[in-house]
Amino acid sequence: MQKSSDPFENWAEKAHDLPSIEAVSALIGAIYDCALDPGLWDATLVELKEMFRCQDVILGMTDLASGDTILTKSVGIAPFWLERLPFHAAEVASWQRLATVRNLPLDEPQVISRHVPVEVREQSRMEREWAEPQGRVDSMSLVLMDSPTRHALLRLGRHKDVGVFTEREIALARVLVPRLRRAAAIGDLIELKMVETERTNQALDALSVGVIMTDAEGGILHANRAAETMMRGDGPIRSTGGMLRTNLPSATQELHSAIALVDREEAALGKTGLGVRLTNPGEPPMLAHVLPLKQSEARARVQPNAAAAVFVGAVSNDANGAEAMSVAFGLTPMETRILAGLLAGQTLQQVAGALGVARTTARTHLDNVFAKTGVARQADLIRVAMQTSAIVRP
Repeated sequence: MQKSSDPFENWAEKAHDLPSIEAVSALIGAIYDCALDPGLWDATLVELKEMFRCQDVILGMTDLASGDTILTKSVGIAPFWLERLPFHAAEVASWQRLATVRNLPLDEPQVISRHVPVEVREQSRMEREWAEPQGRVDSMSLVLMDSPTRHALLRLGRHKDVGVFTEREIALARVLVPRLRRAAAIGDLIELKMVETERTNQALDALSVGVIMTDAEGGILHANRAAETMMRGDGPIRSTGGMLRTNLPSATQELHSAIALVDREEAALGKTGLGVRLTNPGEPPMLAHVLPLKQSEARARVQPNAAAAVFVGAVSNDANGAEAMSVAFGLTPMETRILAGLLAGQTLQQVAGALGVARTTARTHLDNVFAKTGVARQADLIRVAMQTSAIVRP
């Protein structure tokens, strides 16, 4: 089970001049509303811009299989500069090779002024041709989704009149990252379709993912067709005496802990109930995400008297960021094919067999990929591939 500790604890002690708990809680509620209605992201980004004292905010979600941009929202940045951002993608992606960046935990904010050395920034065309003309003095990136099929990133830009990001903004970002990730993950599961509250049951039944509405104890109040199918068959969830259960005791415990937590105070819900794995290693991955309902008028209309909605969906492993890595790091065609196989979940031996080369040859190409990307482990390679894809793909 995930740890219950959260950066929101002891909020007033985190840094100087932080917003009030009430203000942050209201913003968290607005973020959760975006999970069911992506049209609300525009107003929420404005709130983020003001709370972080930023010049601009950009939210992007990319389909790594097709290269399509699923969702792009921005405030405070002119179309002229948005159109020119992809021209600097390779340079920005190369920063992922820096030890100060690649060694960061995935949930940790990436801040240019702190994690990209001064000498690198002084030689940067991105800084000289894109950031400086806009008066942009700093940038912070928050990774919201990092899967084989999706990558979502929130970028915040700081104007020189305000100065670089401080401990205040980093403390705030650490609090908001899991909440933003929850909204992005659920929005992706329901394919960013707004749940029409006037016809809630019909809208939920049209979804291919399971949705279960529960009370504060985990009792099932309503399940859509996909969830009912899962519970009738040999699926990852079931109903026992009207209570939501999974095949894994640890997953059941975490889901019930998250549901009980949101019934008391939704803003206190951090990583608990986010990306809960419902299947054993080696089985096709199924994840569950808990969304608070009753403390927002918009979400409460989805199911009266419900404390939470649990979204259950599969994770696809058929896509990768090999093409984006090829662009960013100058990989050869064979190196790109080797990387694509590994990112799709194959072993090096399987990749070599599929390509008709010896394992030693495949190993040589993989070593070249490691050298070009500046990492030494496949786990780090996957992380860089996902981050790179969101930047390089148009």
